[in-house]
Amino acid sequence: MRKLQALRHALGDAPITVTSGFRSTSCNSAVGGASSSRHLYGDAADLVSGSRTLCQLAQEARNHGFAGILGPGYPDHNDHTHVDGRPSRFWSAPNCGVASLDGGLDPLGDN
Repeated sequence: MRKLQALRHALGDAPITVTSGFRSTSCNSAVGGASSSRHLYGDAADLVSGSRTLCQLAQEARNHGFAGILGPGYPDHNDHTHVDGRPSRFWSAPNCGVASLDGGLDPLGDN
């Protein structure tokens, strides 16, 4: 929550909507989430903002301690920005200029 609040504050305190947070196994399956999704651990959020673009969310998330950032240009992430607290960094929002040094596909297969 602190990271999300810091992100919101950095974006001028504009509202950010969390469209998905913690998911049970059955909910995760129902929405087509990855079997190793960070949503199952409660440390992931899918975000949208009426006043900020998805790219602005992804770009600013780099500065607030999110190890996982998936957004526009990454498969199935053109309508939200995903942030999480996975153990190692993986950033992929290619349409926004956000990428890990190693690039490639998400090793966790997260949605």
